[in-house]
Amino acid sequence: MGAFLYGYDGTYFTGILEMPKFLRDFGDLQPDGSYQLSSKITSVFASIVQAGEFVGSLGASVLGDYLGRKGALRAAVIIVTIGCILQLIVVGSVPLLIVGRLILGMGVGVVSNCVPMYLSEIPPAAIRGSVVSCWQLTLAIGQVIGAVIAQGTKDYKNTFSWRFPIAFNIVITLALFIGSYFVVESPRWLTSKGRDDQAFRALESIHKRNDDVDAETELSILIEARQAEQANEGGQSKWSDLIKVPADRRRFYCAFGILCCQQISGVQFIFSYATRFFTDIGQTNAFLYTIIVDVIEVVGVIVSLFLVNRIGRRKLLISTGIFMTFTDVVIGAIGIKHDRTDSENTAIVAMIMLYVFAFNLAWGPLAWAVATELSHGKNKTKIMSIGTAGFWICAWAVTFTLPYLFDADQANLGPMVGWIYAGGGVISVVFVYFCIPETLGKSLEEISVMMDLGVPTRAWTHYKIGDANENFGQDEFRSSAKRSKMNRGMSHHVERADASKEDEAEI
Repeated sequence: MGAFLYGYDGTYFTGILEMPKFLRDFGDLQPDGSYQLSSKITSVFASIVQAGEFVGSLGASVLGDYLGRKGALRAAVIIVTIGCILQLIVVGSVPLLIVGRLILGMGVGVVSNCVPMYLSEIPPAAIRGSVVSCWQLTLAIGQVIGAVIAQGTKDYKNTFSWRFPIAFNIVITLALFIGSYFVVESPRWLTSKGRDDQAFRALESIHKRNDDVDAETELSILIEARQAEQANEGGQSKWSDLIKVPADRRRFYCAFGILCCQQISGVQFIFSYATRFFTDIGQTNAFLYTIIVDVIEVVGVIVSLFLVNRIGRRKLLISTGIFMTFTDVVIGAIGIKHDRTDSENTAIVAMIMLYVFAFNLAWGPLAWAVATELSHGKNKTKIMSIGTAGFWICAWAVTFTLPYLFDADQANLGPMVGWIYAGGGVISVVFVYFCIPETLGKSLEEISVMMDLGVPTRAWTHYKIGDANENFGQDEFRSSAKRSKMNRGMSHHVERADASKEDEAEI
């Protein structure tokens, strides 16, 4: 439901921006008798929620550390509800709508931080990628529902047309609040706080139908991982570690980088402005096309569930990143021509749909999965807080600048904005190739150990914990400093994806 809330909020408002009653209540009267929102107001309405999400994602670090994943989620529910109420109480108040969307965004920012972490900390390594990918699937379903509700209410002549889509957020938060009482707290968070008995009960609840997993063994893995962190780096989580400790610095730039790269290829302009974009390029079925785009998102994520545990993270991210960049280039190239035919405008719509499908094959679900996996350790909450904040900064930048880049009375780039987002796509592909290792089949504890050891990015696929001779036979491991680090004598108890063959690995 947390992902559903995030996804729903991402699409219903793009429909509201084109509703006649909303334009009459918040827009300016034009010489022809119609009402329109200025580029400035459109930009603020659409992007202020990302500013709130940035603030919320930073605050999630404090909430997540002290209240746990469930406690942070309940706090987010209260914040989102307050934001919705402020948007509904006064018709035509631009300042109140802006403040309400800002506060709503703060709640969504907390959700976007704590839910992916929770999803990454519950399942075993073999299915972790698919479970975290379900975040994107539920998010996409929320986007479909948001687009459908906007389509269903747009023709109402009263304020119900735009008030109901906003108020529906409260229905979602109520379901989220009630649902939080039916799930356990993260065992890894409980263990990090020394609440081992509660962690054991949580593990028993999670694995009660899985005879292959023993709760006591799982708990001992988490306890020994905690003790190893305390012996190696000290037990206290510190912000300064993100700069001073090499392993945490690497965790930070991997998580921060992958989440920022998810946004800079321009996906947010589709989420925030799809209906208006389709209208401005002459499509008469803009609301219908928006629904189709959101359905394609769902299909893309479903397909990704069958691929992520077969192909791996890196290959999917790189291949889809290249294809998304290609579609951005095509959109920009077609946009060079200002007097486009209907067929050319339809081709732009088709490229957007292909882009969205490719995005949801990999970047949508896997950016979150990779970030939560590579940030694992005592500073995970802090790393994900900053990483999620970077995500929302990039989302805000795309959302805020698009009206100024696209609109005819501003830079008048139109679909040529595709050239800009294609540049972001190139950066994303390069970043993954050089910085993001393959984590398929590795437990969070294994990933943490490999980060501590400084295993090079392209060596992760074939790296075996505990086999120093094999690992250092590779060219990338000839550094004497790496060998010294490998043989420092620390013992890590590591849960393996093939735990039945090897329960402990000594380094």
